[in-house]
Amino acid sequence: MGDAISSLLFQPPPPTRLKESKVIWLTNSFGKRIPSFFIECAKDERTGAGMRAPLPGEHHQHHPPESDYDDMGGGGAGGGSQAGGSGYYNNYNNTNGGAAVPSTPQIRTPKELEMCVAMASRTGGGGLGSGAPTILYSHANAEDLGNIYPWCKFLSKMLGVNIFAYDYTGYGLATDQGDPSEDYCFADISAAFSYLTSVLQIPPSSIILYGRSLGSGPSCYLAARTAEEEHPVGGLILHAPFLSVYRIVLESGCTLPGDRFPNVDFAPSIRSPVLFIHGTKDSIVPFHHSERLLETVLEPYRAEPVFIKGMGHNNVHASVRPLFIDRLRKYLDKHVVPNVRGHKYDARRSNPRARIVVR
Repeated sequence: MGDAISSLLFQPPPPTRLKESKVIWLTNSFGKRIPSFFIECAKDERTGAGMRAPLPGEHHQHHPPESDYDDMGGGGAGGGSQAGGSGYYNNYNNTNGGAAVPSTPQIRTPKELEMCVAMASRTGGGGLGSGAPTILYSHANAEDLGNIYPWCKFLSKMLGVNIFAYDYTGYGLATDQGDPSEDYCFADISAAFSYLTSVLQIPPSSIILYGRSLGSGPSCYLAARTAEEEHPVGGLILHAPFLSVYRIVLESGCTLPGDRFPNVDFAPSIRSPVLFIHGTKDSIVPFHHSERLLETVLEPYRAEPVFIKGMGHNNVHASVRPLFIDRLRKYLDKHVVPNVRGHKYDARRSNPRARIVVR
């Protein structure tokens, strides 16, 4: 039964290509090589703070053309209004006396990232860990890095965050590394997290885990593990998550032998603010999975959920994109942004199980 579940759970699409120079290769604890990429968000050239693009209807005279919102790819979403009023973020058109700033989110090469870390070390600056939060993105089942790149770039643009995404063993450019599995997924996200904290020197408090569907499994695992190691991540976003794989098709009062990704068992250990996103018309992962998962998270860590009436599993319709981004911004401004700056983290104290080799 385990093999049958795996064949249904993991359905890698035909591999898509990325520019080799932009790929960051990681090696997980099983020796599997997986690709990843890092998108650095647009930043205010004076303060280094992340910048958010304005939304349709927000600063009409400067907002980007409609194509920027409609051609997202990756099952994307978008929209929303400036939230929180924290002063941390600037809109693209609010710097230099109101003139538009041309900088946009950029995918960075490994060499560029190394230079950024070295510069921060020499100058005493905060580097990539201080300018904006970083989302560690775990994609859904039938996706790979090439599919999700437009969506990740859009998230970076609208939320003012860096995005680090990776492929699971057996997906995309890692199809030659063997078949995907739960253990490999846990090792893959651990390798990604260690790269962020140990190599790029980004503290856990500046990292938000974002897991969509299948990606909720490794994201819940890592959120619980970092809490147990007393270095919890800054936040956790669960988009169409499941209680566990078996529970999608079979109601059970406990985790059965052979079940995969028991998010419901990890949730009580999480010590990071958790945002749930789910459509009430999801026909793949029923909506009640998020409702029940929310109940298992300790109350102090429950952010206000985003349950969208009529939304399905695989996309966020254009009509609800403004609400979607608005709620993500409010979540970031309330729960994550206050902890981004001024936090010191010694990567040498992190769990050695998460160590990686970067090639």
